[in-house]
Amino acid sequence: MGFLDKIFGGSTQEPDIEEFLNSLGEEDEIEEEEAERYVKPIALKSSQDYDKIIAEINKGNIVLLNIRPMSTKNAIGLKDVVSRIKETVLGMGGDIARISEFYILITPAGIKIVKRRSQ
Repeated sequence: MGFLDKIFGGSTQEPDIEEFLNSLGEEDEIEEEEAERYVKPIALKSSQDYDKIIAEINKGNIVLLNIRPMSTKNAIGLKDVVSRIKETVLGMGGDIARISEFYILITPAGIKIVKRRSQ
């Protein structure tokens, strides 16, 4: 145990980074505070969610789209609805990009996503 650990009561165990990262969004839900724009997480469960997603983009909000629910049930439907979303959003001047295996970031007009791979 190092000198500073003795003073501050530090632990010799490595922190569980996965537990820490998973707990970042676990605060008690609070009412939406007033803001001009929001980042809205939406789970894509069916093609009927298309209207909800486009409505949020029309309001100027950014959508963090979770495609996992639909990808496990209907891969062909997922491709169709994401293609429709992409066509609509790009036509509105927005942007869309896949950010992980199950998440897509969708932005309204005026916000572009930098799409370059890390070096």
